[in-house]
Amino acid sequence: MRQSPAPTTVWIVDDDLGFVWWLGEIFTDAGCRALPALSCDHAISLVKRLNLSVDLLVVNPQLVGVSGMLQAISHAHPSFKVAVIGMAPEGLNYAFHPLAILERPSGWDSLSRHEWMKRVRNLLKEIVASTPV
Repeated sequence: MRQSPAPTTVWIVDDDLGFVWWLGEIFTDAGCRALPALSCDHAISLVKRLNLSVDLLVVNPQLVGVSGMLQAISHAHPSFKVAVIGMAPEGLNYAFHPLAILERPSGWDSLSRHEWMKRVRNLLKEIVASTPV
């Protein structure tokens, strides 16, 4: 009997608790394991302490410590992907390019949720397509 693949583990790093919770629900509805962090230091601490995988990191690039967080996580999880919320600030040095740039929703209504569900599903397809076999 063939085992189904493990769910994609998504870390959502943003200082807006409401947004992290809302987006986490969307990723969960899409079949992912969504894990929240409210700062870059919090994300690094949780990844190290809990020894959890990182398949996708959805991060607000305006947070303090983003570059350091990306470097720290890449040492333990070299094949993880990144999606940024909004535009990355100039001068932010990624060792890789974001898989996607996601615009923050204007509201939490059902239309925004539906649009984000489509974006999340497309993003998950890109992750599968870009993962070496």
